[in-house]
Amino acid sequence: MPAPAERSESPETPPTFDLGTFVVLPENRSAVRAVRSVARAAGLGKRAPTSPLVLHGPPGSGKSHLCRAALAALMRASPGVVVRSESAGDLARPDVLAEGTGFGDRGLFTCDALVLEDVQHLPERAADGVCELLDHRTRHRAATVVTTATSPAELAALPKRLTSRLVAGLTVRLDPLGVAGRRKVLATAAQARNLRLTPDALDWLANRVGGLRPALGALQNLAHVAPGYPGPLDAATVERTLAETGQPTSGSATVDAIIKRVIAAFGITERALLGPSRLRNVLVPRQVAMYLARELVGLSLPRIGAAFGRDHTTVLHACRKIEDAVKQDAALDSRVRQLRGELG
Repeated sequence: MPAPAERSESPETPPTFDLGTFVVLPENRSAVRAVRSVARAAGLGKRAPTSPLVLHGPPGSGKSHLCRAALAALMRASPGVVVRSESAGDLARPDVLAEGTGFGDRGLFTCDALVLEDVQHLPERAADGVCELLDHRTRHRAATVVTTATSPAELAALPKRLTSRLVAGLTVRLDPLGVAGRRKVLATAAQARNLRLTPDALDWLANRVGGLRPALGALQNLAHVAPGYPGPLDAATVERTLAETGQPTSGSATVDAIIKRVIAAFGITERALLGPSRLRNVLVPRQVAMYLARELVGLSLPRIGAAFGRDHTTVLHACRKIEDAVKQDAALDSRVRQLRGELG
């Protein structure tokens, strides 16, 4: 099987990587440095300093955004590169892992830069193919970035033969964004959408709307109504507008608040709730949290799924399971009622 193609760019003129609207923050600075280093090597046709590079962090920490920004920057700086980005959930399809198929003229084995997203969702039947893929790219030190919700050592649902290959690479954690980080991201996103917000409106969004992803969703809704206002939107207008459209406000439960309340009630950790475990003592609280998020926050299924690192069909299944379970299980019904009351 051929190696990724070598190119002849001069090492004296390394490509410049403009990450566009991606905001570099203390929570992600180490990951940004590592991704830039790997991408620069791909742009110069050189061997990557590490392969694979594994980025891990909870949903909303910016892993996917960073990878997309880096691939876009790489293609701008070096137009001849072949890049690929695949969701691990799609790797069960035999055509995706096949050499020379899919997007462009080179497959996953020989493209210049590869991103495998959300490896915690990898189907077990695809594990051998991914092991072969990682072995090939590691031998040639080809630029390979893998993202996951937890560290490779904690991916208990994946076979050891795969997690050992991930552990062998460089592992970098992205921490959840604090209020200051969320505010900077929201300010950048608002500017990109030509949405004018007063400082108190940005403060309100960063502090009150549950997590970064719901806040960005709220920002998108605000961009639709902003042309109807003569000046910047202040905090009171933002809160009123979101309430009118069914989005979370200061008086509503948030996904973050629901997660914190559920893990306290069931005696598990947030890492376990958002991780890959399918054990009943983790699965049921996760489904309860999704059910309450759907009922109390009013976000769409895809937005709730994004907050939990799942797709919308998983959220729908969870909601239906809990709806049925509370009719049969008096103890669970009582606990869900109590949580609903505590969350308002």
